Amino acid sequence: MQEMKNRILPIPEQAKEALVRLTSAGYEAYLVGGCVRDFLRGVAPHDFDITTSAYPEQVHAVFADEHLIDTGIKHGTVTLLLDKMPLEITTYRQDGDYLDARHPTSVSFTSSFREDAARRDFTMNAIGYNPLDGFCDHFGGCADIEAKIIRAVGDPVRRFEEDALRILRALRFSAVLDFSIEEKTAEAALSTAHLLTRISAERVREELVKLLCGDAADRVLSVYGAVLAPLFPHWYREAFLTDEGTRVSRMTSLLPLLPKEPVLRLTAFLHPLFVGMGSEETEKMLNGLRFDKRTARRTVKILTHLSDPCTGEKATLRHFLSGVGEEDAALLLCYHKAEANLAKDNARLTALTEAEETLAELCSAGAVCSVTDLAVRGEDLVALGIPRGRPLGAALTALFEAVLDGEVVNIKEDLLAYAKKALL
Repeated sequence: MQEMKNRILPIPEQAKEALVRLTSAGYEAYLVGGCVRDFLRGVAPHDFDITTSAYPEQVHAVFADEHLIDTGIKHGTVTLLLDKMPLEITTYRQDGDYLDARHPTSVSFTSSFREDAARRDFTMNAIGYNPLDGFCDHFGGCADIEAKIIRAVGDPVRRFEEDALRILRALRFSAVLDFSIEEKTAEAALSTAHLLTRISAERVREELVKLLCGDAADRVLSVYGAVLAPLFPHWYREAFLTDEGTRVSRMTSLLPLLPKEPVLRLTAFLHPLFVGMGSEETEKMLNGLRFDKRTARRTVKILTHLSDPCTGEKATLRHFLSGVGEEDAALLLCYHKAEANLAKDNARLTALTEAEETLAELCSAGAVCSVTDLAVRGEDLVALGIPRGRPLGAALTALFEAVLDGEVVNIKEDLLAYAKKALL
């Protein structure tokens, strides 16, 4: 752990310059939060946050010749654009009481980094660093990162009662970083889970998707699934309390075999709910989380078509393709291959691989996925003598089915010849 504390972090020149200018002006300043955590994990950060004893007006004075944006001035935050790099600079602060389990009623500035760090969520996010002083770590965050542990700063119950989003963040960090959650922190997450219903649907959705796409999503859902019960009671009942938990076991076993693609991971997550309660409840859950219509529609479509035949002759695959479309056919096959890998069913895996190749051929040749893809139009059939209205619609559908069954090729002349022979 001492070796970790002695590390010199390769921070960008812009961040280094900002720290130097603040300290040269007589203020304390540290990089803090996720950027320090990621550096210590050997991961390149994307965002750089600085905390300082300087008040916002003093930050403005230090960087008077630079581009500053008052992004959160009430909370002491300004954004410095230094050589096109955004750096969030926030004054040390203390939070007032939390009445809604999400936002403090007031914020007051302080001159103490320890007091600022004490209000943060987890020890791994409460470490300060600057090149002159090294690490400022009042709560053992460096040791916890080394041990791969997520631990609340101070009293975990109080931290979660202040801001219930921290409960989901604990689970998400555990899944994404593959860290364990310290015992008291995990117990507090479960005892305060009822507060999760106060979080906005949008924030729940964001955390859930990140969790599901994490390397350790399977472990987190297996161990901490009960924490999500207040948010998703029907999902929890179907996954954990039905069929002696076999549904959650299958779900968590399947997750690591799937790519980190949100629709596929959502499909696995929601499958227990879909099996138990159907598409209506599943779609209701997705809509309740404010998923965009495309993601919700694709997820429900894939769940609905999971039992469709997707191997075999070209005619079968044409029907499969027409039912789900080219883009979602690829996801469905990917999902089925994960299931075959889970079952160690090599014969099915081979058949699915062959189906992928055949579908690729069909798509490159211009696969017919709907009536509108036919090489003839309604007017062409009217010219043959087929009446408008229902007879015309039935004729187009019959041609579509004939193409899917391989009875006729989707070429205008061939379709018209087939129509004359079979439909008139």
